[in-house]
Amino acid sequence: MLVAEWLFEILSEEIPSRMQEAAQEQLKSLAETELQAEGLGFETIRTFVTPRRLTLVVEGLPLKTPERVEEKKGPRVGAPVQAIEGFLKTAGVSREACDILDTPKGQFLSVTIKQSGQLTESILSKMALSLLEKFRWPKSMRWGSSPITWVRPLRGLLCVFNGKVVSFSYAGIESSNTTQGHRFLAPTPFEVQNFKDYKKKLRDHFVILDWQERRQIVQAGVAKVAGELTPLKDESLLDEVTGLVEWPVPLKGKVDEHFMNLPLEVITTPMRVHQRYFPLMDNQGKLAPYFGVVANVEAPDQGKTIVIGNERVLRARLADAQFFWEQDQKQPLEHFNVSLKTRLFHQHLGSVFAKVERLVKLSTQMAERGGADPKIVGRAALLSKADLASQMVNEFPEVQGIMGRYYAQNQKENAEVARALEEQYWPKASGGKTPDTLPSLILAMADRLDTLVGFFAIGITPTGSKDPFALRRAGLGLIALALNPRFTLSMLEALGWAYECYPWNEFAIPQLKNKEETLADLWKFLLERFKFFLRDVQGSPYDHVDAVLSVANQNPNLFDLSLRVKALDQLMDGEDGKNLLVAYKRASNILKIEEDKDKCIYEGQVKEELFDLDEESELFKNLSQKLPEIEDFVKKGEFVKAVQDLATLRSVIDRFFDKVVVNTEDKNKRVNRLHLLAYFRRTLHQVADFSKIEG
Repeated sequence: MLVAEWLFEILSEEIPSRMQEAAQEQLKSLAETELQAEGLGFETIRTFVTPRRLTLVVEGLPLKTPERVEEKKGPRVGAPVQAIEGFLKTAGVSREACDILDTPKGQFLSVTIKQSGQLTESILSKMALSLLEKFRWPKSMRWGSSPITWVRPLRGLLCVFNGKVVSFSYAGIESSNTTQGHRFLAPTPFEVQNFKDYKKKLRDHFVILDWQERRQIVQAGVAKVAGELTPLKDESLLDEVTGLVEWPVPLKGKVDEHFMNLPLEVITTPMRVHQRYFPLMDNQGKLAPYFGVVANVEAPDQGKTIVIGNERVLRARLADAQFFWEQDQKQPLEHFNVSLKTRLFHQHLGSVFAKVERLVKLSTQMAERGGADPKIVGRAALLSKADLASQMVNEFPEVQGIMGRYYAQNQKENAEVARALEEQYWPKASGGKTPDTLPSLILAMADRLDTLVGFFAIGITPTGSKDPFALRRAGLGLIALALNPRFTLSMLEALGWAYECYPWNEFAIPQLKNKEETLADLWKFLLERFKFFLRDVQGSPYDHVDAVLSVANQNPNLFDLSLRVKALDQLMDGEDGKNLLVAYKRASNILKIEEDKDKCIYEGQVKEELFDLDEESELFKNLSQKLPEIEDFVKKGEFVKAVQDLATLRSVIDRFFDKVVVNTEDKNKRVNRLHLLAYFRRTLHQVADFSKIEG
């Protein structure tokens, strides 16, 4: 069968860097779905993205779809006339064209429909249009008088199959076999015949099509211009810059020496966040007065003018930063709290300063119960949001907390207080670093506890994809913090304290939830996020997580729960665990059948005097010894020891099932043996509900 290649390019104005990866994946997914729906097989499908183009190439497509033979079964012979006529109309055939199909249920009308193959070119014409219509961007725009939207105005549609143009029109643009290279270096349109030709000519016209290749050029180029210096590691910046250039040209700029006395973050934030520069470090790990910048053009003066322009822009930003740095420190950090009284946290939850007052109360209470110095924690809470009102953070929001630390250090605050002002925002992202010191940990938790409790109490919770107050992120952050072994408090108790810190009578809230309802909803929400953490971050199987939470979902210590799941993972990885599970399921199945039959629940009230086999006595003796041990291990959080004790029961329960008939004719012995199995079940449930484990 002859096959060919389909090349499809969507040319537009610059696509935001943050949207490019998802767009590339979406195009591939949509194309695969459409091709499968049309019955078009293919060998490979690839997508590419640059700032100005989204490209799809499918190889191994047939020139024509195969002929289809479809047999349609109709109504029963002798069915009402309307039913038969409806079938004939749908099938597009006459009554004479139908066959009679004999089945065990009777005779039915049947028709065999042959569909000729379609030219792939005609299918791709409709498919290209469908891809454009189905494509969705996080944000779109209109241009001109067209009602059609796209992320940025469309400029061209290249669509070629087997070397020929596939004709269609969209947004007033006719498809063609032409495209453009670099906007400035090679704007003249050119024709292409296939993907190989397309990729080569793009490179000849100063466009590197492959995202990974551009990324490598950026990374290696910045390292090269840095010389003996080292670019500050920043994967997200590297990704963003890759999405900004089609023809990366790394250059090196200089920072004025008198700005180097500013804090590291004050210098690097304008570089990285605002200008997309790469800060350069010396061999001592200190910031050097240089930066890497990636241009999108090759300049005739080797980039000297570009560098001068970028140095000038950075100079202006750092001059502003220096002014803010000096002005902010003319008054104590605590003075900024005055401005927080006029900043709204939420219309039903008061001002930012009201939140600070709650944090002081909540974190102090947590410190008193959690073994930290209440004075240090309380002071950190009082200053926790002060830098939000500073000029520096107002201009550079990314340095919130960081500036609080610097300002606190400069006014000689306690070192742990200053550190907590920055670390209250940790972790900043999933898997990010969490605080090591107890004051920082408590303040970070108190901040999220206050936010979550407040919003849940007034009925604002995440719904579907909507989460305007980032409560899911706050929940995941709280869980990450709670998994620190230094946090020994009850999470449910801490949630209750947070609720009590709110002066609810001062707020006019239409439908305020009471404490019990708020905590129940929030605990359920946190457990769902916790399951996600255990499964996707810790890597524990779904059934292990469910097994542990089924018997311990009211345990308020998330750290203990995570250890319990880990211990169960360890047990089930070995043969003892797998065999123990087999024995448990056998015992549970027997108990379920007999409990249903006897209309009762067996709870393990065993009578030793009814034993007449050594295997009964041995199992009871082992359970009597292990159950209190396991209960004690669980209480102490020593879950590895608990599952090790469970593992020793494997051989004992195996011998029991080999020698003992549970459903004996002796009624008293039968009931006693069922209680013995229930005793075994209850012992295993001290760690997890093994009925939830697959296998």
